[in-house]
Amino acid sequence: NTQQQTIITDYQKIDLSIPPSVYSLGTTSAYNTSQPVDLVWDLMRHEAQIEAAREPLLVSFLYSTIINHPTLESALSFHLANRLSSPAMLSTQIMSLIREALDADPDFRRNLRADMLAVRDRDPACNCLPDVFLYFKGFHALQTYRVAHYLWRSGRRVLAHYLQSQMSQHFQIDIRKCLSDSTTLKFGEELFSNCRNY
Repeated sequence: NTQQQTIITDYQKIDLSIPPSVYSLGTTSAYNTSQPVDLVWDLMRHEAQIEAAREPLLVSFLYSTIINHPTLESALSFHLANRLSSPAMLSTQIMSLIREALDADPDFRRNLRADMLAVRDRDPACNCLPDVFLYFKGFHALQTYRVAHYLWRSGRRVLAHYLQSQMSQHFQIDIRKCLSDSTTLKFGEELFSNCRNY
């Protein structure tokens, strides 16, 4: 039992090349058949707890945005909704839209995790997953774009435009489909054709 606990919590040794089955809502851990496996979420919560112990002034913030949430999807919905809310649309309404998009699209859930790992692994300014999740506006803009894209495909185009406008206003980043049907991110004057290489 102690050896199993060491295997699960020794985050330095986790292979983060995560198979798609991890993101299936029905997948469970080999050690506890009632708990879904989500190594990215487990690692982020673990790192957030370390950061909370290191910086007492951020304890409340880290608990409300990461540690108190049951899933990465719940935490992302809460955090993005609070960043994007306005007098025109409450954070609870935006949070509901984000959860709807995440629940409806397993690719969104998979890409969310892949994006977090890509930024953590490629950006020298990033020290841990909570950094990406809490502070990187390119990451926030990309996840907001995915919600807007879901709404667009669902025929809710006015709402998709609203979210795109909020994203542009709050994060100062425009993401839109190009005529060639490849996704383009515009950061200032630079264009990137692959979203995961920011």
